[in-house]
Amino acid sequence: MSTSPRGQASERLFKLAFGGVLLLSALIILGLLVGMALYVDWPERVRWAMSTPEGKEFLRQVGFSVRLSLVTSTTTTAIALILAIPCAYALSRFRYPLAVVVDTILDLPIVLPPLVAGVALLVVLRYWLGPFFDAIGIQVHYTSRSIVLAQLFIAGPFAVRTIKAAFDDVPTRYEDVSRTLGCSRFRAFFAVSLPLARNGILAGTIMTWARAVSEFGPILIFCTASEKTAVLPIRVFLFNSCGDVAGGVMTSVILILIAAAALLGFKALGGRRISL
Repeated sequence: MSTSPRGQASERLFKLAFGGVLLLSALIILGLLVGMALYVDWPERVRWAMSTPEGKEFLRQVGFSVRLSLVTSTTTTAIALILAIPCAYALSRFRYPLAVVVDTILDLPIVLPPLVAGVALLVVLRYWLGPFFDAIGIQVHYTSRSIVLAQLFIAGPFAVRTIKAAFDDVPTRYEDVSRTLGCSRFRAFFAVSLPLARNGILAGTIMTWARAVSEFGPILIFCTASEKTAVLPIRVFLFNSCGDVAGGVMTSVILILIAAAALLGFKALGGRRISL
């Protein structure tokens, strides 16, 4: 690093320029979110919600959406972990033919337009397999099951990606040593790799859950926007569709708080080292 006055001035200018862009980007995001929240007259809206029949119906609708979102996203996360942990470990540790192809296929739902994911679920599970589900008496469409499937299609691959990063951080020599001491491959995984990757897996779990809570596009197409399928993002859509912008903003604030809490938990568990 240069110690001359000119070099120090250049260093300060460089930090100021890049730091200024960083600060501006953060202020733009914060300004949009705060500006949206300030659209609502919160004291008046709270009084309205607590004292009028319409307000109490609003609270009932939001409360239902919160419960439905919590139940479906937690179920989705549990299923995603069962599938993602072995997939992530295999991607991290094994070398096999067409590994890049398999890895790319698993990543596709993350980068696909959400509406395309919804159309794929609708065509396969409703039009192709719908008659089969109807014949055995299982209703998939317009139910909480369809919400879980829609969330899982996106959140599952996301869980694989974040948990793989956790296993990548665990040196393979620990497993090799345990194998030389008589551990089987299964025992080495459960006794060595899994505990060492614990924080990364927990961080991935939090972000997978948050991703499931915020899913909208696949649910809109596959499950439709109705009272039965009104998770929080769908509730925002319904409020705005009927002209209740304030209701949409208030529900959006709930989603923002959930996302912020999830990010804080993610970073507290070492998520800074994991690429989202």
